[in-house]
Amino acid sequence: MATKQTIDLDSMTAEELRALITAAEAKFAEKREDALQALKTEMEERAKQLGLSVGDLFGYAPPESHDSARGGRKPRKDAGKTIEPKYRGPNGEEWTGRGRKPKWLMAAEADGKDPEQFRIAA
Repeated sequence: MATKQTIDLDSMTAEELRALITAAEAKFAEKREDALQALKTEMEERAKQLGLSVGDLFGYAPPESHDSARGGRKPRKDAGKTIEPKYRGPNGEEWTGRGRKPKWLMAAEADGKDPEQFRIAA
């Protein structure tokens, strides 16, 4: 191990102090990253010895394995099924009432028409 030097901060100029601070911050970041990597490796090894993954330790699943069985978004019950239209426009256009309003309906509303007048009777 290298011998420790004492640094006389009082004799340093502002530029020298700034350079020292920059060098110290860079060295700190490097040592912190090394310590973090060592900790990750140690935890992975310990988890492996116990037959676990790091995700098991902290209660999360790796991003590539997210699905509905692990709490991801569930698919809609009617996914892939054809939906009957609920609205019919003046030129025969149809809209199911889902998603973005069609331009013909937005134009009709801008003209002061009620969207309910375009509803298809069930």
